[in-house]
Amino acid sequence: MKKVLLYLLIAISPIIIYSIFGVIFVGNHSWMISLTLPSIFVLSFLLFNKTGKKEHLKLGLTIILPIFLIFFITSFFASFSRTLMYLIFVPISVYLGWLFSNRKSILIIIFSFFLFAFVGIILFPNLFVLQNNIGAHKNEAFDGISLINKNKESIELDKSKIIVLDFWTTSCGICFKKFPDLEKYYLEFKDNPNVEFYSINVPLKRDEFSKVVKLVDELNYKFPTFYATSIKEVENLGIYAYPHLLILKNGKLRYDGRLETDKYIFVNHLKSEINKLINE
Repeated sequence: MKKVLLYLLIAISPIIIYSIFGVIFVGNHSWMISLTLPSIFVLSFLLFNKTGKKEHLKLGLTIILPIFLIFFITSFFASFSRTLMYLIFVPISVYLGWLFSNRKSILIIIFSFFLFAFVGIILFPNLFVLQNNIGAHKNEAFDGISLINKNKESIELDKSKIIVLDFWTTSCGICFKKFPDLEKYYLEFKDNPNVEFYSINVPLKRDEFSKVVKLVDELNYKFPTFYATSIKEVENLGIYAYPHLLILKNGKLRYDGRLETDKYIFVNHLKSEINKLINE
């Protein structure tokens, strides 16, 4: 009976580890996977190190199977890019824990922790971005959108240039966190006469135009801000979540996806998308 309870505890331990990091990092999977994998590695090493070799296969399956099944089932209902990394690297972390328990080589520890950091910081976020930007590259007519400046004067975008449009709302916390990055790239391309940046505020029912204008003035960013006149018109463009990035060139829609500015993102990054359009 004690052995059954022990194996039950072992089976749920990776799930508990994952859940704890989920609470601590509020669902930020880059941090969660970066710390879940080494924790499972350490747990596996300790368990394999105290168990006879005849029990190793059963022990390994006990560690892996419950959390593997949870992610496998979840993959049918949630983002596959999130679950895929766990499905691949949880078994690998257990295997590396087993390997270290047998060989006791410091090189295994160094390799393992570099691997886990790479998965969390580079591989996971880039796969997530890639999946969430499927179909973002376009080459189609853009019907336009009604825009005004803070004086409620109508604005026409220059169809001869590359136009970067960052759509945001006052309720979008991530949008405000992205503004410093948008400012950075605005300043980087500021001297290129063929590239223009605009932040586009999308009006919500609760918004008062004068208060939104005041908010933008207080933020005091250098990139110009225009205001959409109707959220319905924005939704007609297929934009329902924010921040959202549109890039136009010669009056055509060339990019329609997420606003990616993180320095560890190498696919669909704002800077790389602009440079591709400049150089084509």
